[in-house]
Amino acid sequence: MTSRILVSTIALMVTRDAMTILPVIVPAHELEVQKAVFGEDNVEVRDIKTEPTVVTADDEGERIAKKYGAEAVEAAFGVNFKSKVAKACESFKVGDAPDEVDAGLGGFDGTGEQAAGPVLAKMSKPQLLEHAAAQGVTVDPAATKARIIEAIEAAGAPA
Repeated sequence: MTSRILVSTIALMVTRDAMTILPVIVPAHELEVQKAVFGEDNVEVRDIKTEPTVVTADDEGERIAKKYGAEAVEAAFGVNFKSKVAKACESFKVGDAPDEVDAGLGGFDGTGEQAAGPVLAKMSKPQLLEHAAAQGVTVDPAATKARIIEAIEAAGAPA
């Protein structure tokens, strides 16, 4: 069995077209693939996240090839991308994943989407409102916790 590791994540603003600009959080090693897919000028690094995510380095090339397409991953990492992605994972490693971490929890599922930020999800509504204000994110105080979290994440504010 291959071991799972913790790798750093980054927050990006990705311009997909003139009307679609999306905040995304991806493992740091995916940055070059994002640039290959959307163009270097359309991917802006907003923040290096302090909350790492769990990946399996040996399987990560296959996961991101499913997410972006093998051609995009080859454009970023070259023809033998699986071993190069595994090396990139190791270069962004911040530790070993604890045994109790389940796949997808604090990590990325098969679509490459990160599970909801555990830090924000654990906050109370008053804490979320305070955090949003501190990050300069305007939210309706009557909004639900889910809506407040969405607003914070959409603004690309750190958790």
